[in-house]
Amino acid sequence: MLDTLYDFFRSSSGLALMVVGIETLVERGRNRVRAAFGALFLAVGAAFVFSWISGYALLPLPVDNLVVIAIVFAISQAFFEICLYLFGDEARRGTRRRVYVIGAAWSAVLWVLPFIDAALGLSVVRVSIEDARPMALFQSITSFGIYAWPIAISIISLRAARWHPADLPRGPGAVRALLVSLATLIAILSTIGAAVVAGSRPMYRFGHGALELNLIAWCLAIRAYPDVFVRARHEIGAQHKKRLELGPGEAASIDSRLEALVSGDRIFVDPDISLQSVAKATGIPAYRLSAYFNAHRGATFSDWLNTARIDYIKARLAADGDATILDIAFDAGYASKAVFNTQFRRRVGMTPSEFRRRFVTP
Repeated sequence: MLDTLYDFFRSSSGLALMVVGIETLVERGRNRVRAAFGALFLAVGAAFVFSWISGYALLPLPVDNLVVIAIVFAISQAFFEICLYLFGDEARRGTRRRVYVIGAAWSAVLWVLPFIDAALGLSVVRVSIEDARPMALFQSITSFGIYAWPIAISIISLRAARWHPADLPRGPGAVRALLVSLATLIAILSTIGAAVVAGSRPMYRFGHGALELNLIAWCLAIRAYPDVFVRARHEIGAQHKKRLELGPGEAASIDSRLEALVSGDRIFVDPDISLQSVAKATGIPAYRLSAYFNAHRGATFSDWLNTARIDYIKARLAADGDATILDIAFDAGYASKAVFNTQFRRRVGMTPSEFRRRFVTP
């Protein structure tokens, strides 16, 4: 009786999720996050239906692995798109494409691994808790490795986005509701993972049933509140902007620390200088330093660096008539003559040679 109910609920919830997913993908006026959720519901629903079918008929192992790996890949990428949307999109162009390529490569490796079992004639080491299929060493590695990519992509999405977990608002709102739902989902997935490790079929089925109910609740919630993710994105963006605001005291402190580095340590002469190295030298977090340049100075770190170098070069050109212009440029940290000439002319309005002829001390 319980087996029948479990199979019925697993198949019916899977079909329902697939229908919702397809409907979301084809609906007019959908935004990116709704499209990602459509793909997520479709893939999860397919996973439930495939799990149900496997209880009655097993596909050949390579085909079975291919279907499962493809489903998990689709779920992972949909979650990646949702996270990127919530946290302000990718910080660097091309990140999304690279993540897709890495995920596809990882999936291909996992699909190939079980063939080693057959090639080496390895013996069975465990039995699948899902469909009781016997598994040798590399098939077992694949069965666990499939879930490594969803975990990895969760971390990657937070590092690749423009905003960060520190930008999550603390008060009530759409973000809090999503965090509560996410915590519930993580608890359910942890239960399923523990069941797989312990080999407990009752715990595994309980976790799957809870996951199906949770995802159906997500479907209903998104239908009832279709703009919840848009509001959550706005809340995170507003908190990000607030977090980057600099008070007068903090801006003055950063001013004095940078001035000390320029006049005393002449940190700008390092050809490999970066925002991170300056942040380390000043003891200021890199994101605060970036906010200082953008908000307080209305310029980028690169603008500040080139200004410091050109000011140093101008003083040397006017006071040191023996050193060559190129030697002075290299001493200031420039590694390219063309870059130096371009930056000097942009900031001074004349070439370095013209400046030296006009201002050099006899």
